Amino acid sequence: MRYWLTSAFIFLLVTAFSQEPPSTGFLRHLMDREYYKEVVYLLEQTDYDDASLARKDSINYIKGWSLYSMKALQRSAGVLKSVSRESPYYLPAHFFAAYNHAHLGQYGTAGQTLDSLRLENSNMASLRAFENAGIALLQRDYKAFEDRFNQADTSYYPIKKASDKMLDFARDLESHRKKSPVVAGAMSAIVPGAGKIYAGQTGEGISAFLTAGGLGFVTWENYHKNGWKDVKTLLFGAVFAAFYGGNIYGTVVSVEITENEFQKAYDNKILFNLHIPLRNVFN
Repeated sequence: MRYWLTSAFIFLLVTAFSQEPPSTGFLRHLMDREYYKEVVYLLEQTDYDDASLARKDSINYIKGWSLYSMKALQRSAGVLKSVSRESPYYLPAHFFAAYNHAHLGQYGTAGQTLDSLRLENSNMASLRAFENAGIALLQRDYKAFEDRFNQADTSYYPIKKASDKMLDFARDLESHRKKSPVVAGAMSAIVPGAGKIYAGQTGEGISAFLTAGGLGFVTWENYHKNGWKDVKTLLFGAVFAAFYGGNIYGTVVSVEITENEFQKAYDNKILFNLHIPLRNVFN
């Protein structure tokens, strides 16, 4: 129902403004009501070729912010970077464009966007240094992080708390001892379950050891009683071999997954921490 109402609403907007482009105030009103898709659609249906530079900058900022709110980060970055230096929206547009690139993993482009900014005061320089430090930390480049971080005045209120957290993240990541899937797999091959204990999954490791030990003992017992050709010996041997191999493979995969989840969790923390000062400064 909402879809059809929204579609009808858009049609009326396009019809109403076919002769005259919608005002910035009206577009912001739609954004306040979270009609981001409608704002983008309306702007794309309107011809702004003859508009002044100031008007185009306002429109691009509104469109870029709407795309950002829609999680269309690549498009948002491109539109925001088209805002000119003469615009009062120049700094927020380009800072958020850089953030979008960082969120997409385009760290080089994010850094270039920040470094190309024309800044007029030390506070903005501190904000740029802080954002660049976060991008370096996303790349796990601890030397670059330290260099960039030291360029920021962390007493600047909008980044003060975020700076403390960023330092904590850097310490956690640098002190983190990455678990090797190869080592975990080798340990499980030697002693079933040892690899999981190495990976920090103690309960699963003990369980794997007991299960493999039990299957191995039953197989060995049947072999000594009835020989290799006995059905029970072959059956238990096959189950033991399958569990043994599966445990090694499962250990390797679980270590990789655990490590990836750890790194991804810190990426999300860093990105969130980069976002807070931008909202504090520009909103």
